[in-house]
Amino acid sequence: MKKFIAECRRRRVFRAAALYIVGAWVVLQVADLAFESWNIPSTALRYIWIGLIIGIPVALIFGWRFDIVGGRIIHTPDIDPSDDHSLQRADFLILTALAAVVAAALYGVGAEISTIRAPRSDQLIATSVDPKSIAILPFKNTSADKGSAGFLAIGIQDDLLTRLSKIAALKVISRTSTERYQDTKKTAREIGRELGVSKILEGSVQRAGDQIRINVQLIDARMDEHVWAATYDRTLTAENVFAIQSEIVESIVEELKANLTPQENLFLESMPTRNLDAYTAYLKGINQAGIESVESLNAAVDYFKMAVELDENFALAYVGLSDAYLTLAANFYGGLRTDESNALAEPPVVRALELDSSLGQAHATLGFLRRQQGDLLGAEAAFKQAIVLQPNYPRVFRFYGRLRWQEGRLEEALEFFQKALELDPFSATVMYDIARIHDESGRFDEALAGYLRVIDIEPDHAFAYVYIAAIHYLVYGRADESLVWYHKAAQKDALSPSLQAAQTVAYLEIGDPDSAKYWVDKALELDPDTFWAVWSSLLLNLYQGDDDAAERDARTMLEMYPRNWGGLNLLRNADLAAGRYEVARSRYARAFPELTEPEVPGVNSSNYAAAVDLALVLMHLGEQARAEDLLNGSLKVIATLNRHGTNGYWIADVRIYALQKREQRAIQALREAIDEGWRVLIWYYFDHDPNLDSIRDSPEFENLHQQLKADLALQAGRAKDLKAAGEL
Repeated sequence: MKKFIAECRRRRVFRAAALYIVGAWVVLQVADLAFESWNIPSTALRYIWIGLIIGIPVALIFGWRFDIVGGRIIHTPDIDPSDDHSLQRADFLILTALAAVVAAALYGVGAEISTIRAPRSDQLIATSVDPKSIAILPFKNTSADKGSAGFLAIGIQDDLLTRLSKIAALKVISRTSTERYQDTKKTAREIGRELGVSKILEGSVQRAGDQIRINVQLIDARMDEHVWAATYDRTLTAENVFAIQSEIVESIVEELKANLTPQENLFLESMPTRNLDAYTAYLKGINQAGIESVESLNAAVDYFKMAVELDENFALAYVGLSDAYLTLAANFYGGLRTDESNALAEPPVVRALELDSSLGQAHATLGFLRRQQGDLLGAEAAFKQAIVLQPNYPRVFRFYGRLRWQEGRLEEALEFFQKALELDPFSATVMYDIARIHDESGRFDEALAGYLRVIDIEPDHAFAYVYIAAIHYLVYGRADESLVWYHKAAQKDALSPSLQAAQTVAYLEIGDPDSAKYWVDKALELDPDTFWAVWSSLLLNLYQGDDDAAERDARTMLEMYPRNWGGLNLLRNADLAAGRYEVARSRYARAFPELTEPEVPGVNSSNYAAAVDLALVLMHLGEQARAEDLLNGSLKVIATLNRHGTNGYWIADVRIYALQKREQRAIQALREAIDEGWRVLIWYYFDHDPNLDSIRDSPEFENLHQQLKADLALQAGRAKDLKAAGEL
């Protein structure tokens, strides 16, 4: 034994064992910390222990047989130095065994990690998807008649969604997102993953004369397995169609184990109409309204009117009619003025609620109307009631989000839009609203990506094109690039006077009044009483030096929008030139009494531009202190805003500093704006705006003007090339 211990010491076996123990301890400590930080399960640590324990005898054998001399592994020499020290076959076997042990330990850790990091797709769905979630795919029309039976297939899907959306215990995906799977070749598992649901309902409708057959099957999307299927053969009447839908919904509710309230049970038994022709007209109206163009919305109005004429107690048709009127007044559509659409929309939605106060859609539309009328409290109350009655109705969350948006509570608005997107994950409209929130929040790159996503899903979404154009123009200072997108927007909805007129501003920016006039004339021909038609006409007349025509446009603008900055600004300039200071002051006092009546003017984000213009009028009247209050109040407001974008303050700071006679600060702010990409109404501000008179003779002001002219001349050249290529 003494000789053996002495030989172990000579062969440095004890040193190898000590080094191995220290090394093993270090490995365990590092692994313990690393596994936790990388979210690797603690059970994986056992493979490290196993490997290290197995490695103990291997290390001892290694220490006995080998030594390291000069950076080389050699056979430990025997006492006789003349012996062969090179590695033998047995030595290579030992080294191979050691490598195998290390590899086995590493494999065990890797396998443990992979089971956590890369679960099977069906396991992922099972753990992340609400088990009480469902999507109803478009029903197939298998009839020889592809006309009315096709609308019936749409209607059955739509009504099933409406009924299920009233059940709070369920998550129901909107038709807007499911219609993309019409005639899809994707599996139920793929669809379930994309929509985030556990169950999918498929169906078909076959009509033969006065008989109808409806086939349905419920599929477990997680496992891609059928749950149940049913066939319904009935005589085609409205009563039978709705009765079948009630039976289908009851089966779904039972399968998903959703507990219903007594009120929800009543919802499931409701029958919207007993008139099949009225129901068909309603479905056609829904189809047209979903296209969202001036032409389609007007067609929808006609279909909804037909439906209520055929059944005067058809509450949902009244809701559809009211919605269509309200949408026609949306910005850029220009189908109706806001006051006109409000007047037309109120009677049908009120009638719908008289007929059925439990309609969540009706309360949502009423909230939309009240918001348009300025009754924000009434709008909020209506939206809350709509959510109680129909918690899976994405449209009410979108409307509620827009209310918060109007109130300036953008993050809360975004939360409502995200809820709407959860229920309608492929809704271009909801994605558009989210992009608009990013736009107004100054997250312009995110907004641009959002708008591009919208047109990827819905290539005919004209609004998205016009706001892509606005980002290129108002944020990046590229009027030439914006024209490409403005032109596409005009093509997507040729009946919208606003979309025809919007590109006028960019054409004037690059010095092309002839092209601007072409689009102004198109807009005025379509409707001379819409905002963008009148505004673009005003700018064109001012650009061309026709002051009388520009003033007529300004008065027309103020008749429609009494607080419009552009109309007030142009008439103010005319009054200042003629010395009519009191006239100008009176006009602002009528439009913005909060700026003239209180001891401390109430300047905010909606009136700061008017406050800056009014300040110059007050200076001419000798009311210097009041003017300073307005200017300082405006500076505080714009400190919270973005310079760029549709709601940007642009060069309001320059205009304020110039009025305060802070010429160097004004020039500095102007240089900053230009360097950041500001290129909006350059010709107006440099040549016409009296607010900048104090710096207009500055050499630096003129240098900056020439810099802008050179840049815009380059853009004009590119626009000319785009015209030659047929893109404009």
